Amino acid sequence: MLFIIKIQKKGELVQRYSTHKIRRFLKIARLINFEGQGTRVHLRLVDRKQLNVRGKIRNFDNEGYYDKAEDFWFTFNAFMEK
Repeated sequence: MLFIIKIQKKGELVQRYSTHKIRRFLKIARLINFEGQGTRVHLRLVDRKQLNVRGKIRNFDNEGYYDKAEDFWFTFNAFMEK
């Protein structure tokens, strides 16, 4: 699984993190400061290639933008469920 975090402040990209390791992702995610003015975080989780409904192989991913830490962690937990 690939974890991607993009941190934006006032509409500009400040940091971008990408990793395959969940421990590194959790370490980075815990350090995000959501309290700043105009902080927005883009979370994207790319799962491995799987067969879709039509029988074709493609990447499955989940992504979204979050302004609050509670929403970010709630969505991360929902994405990680199998």
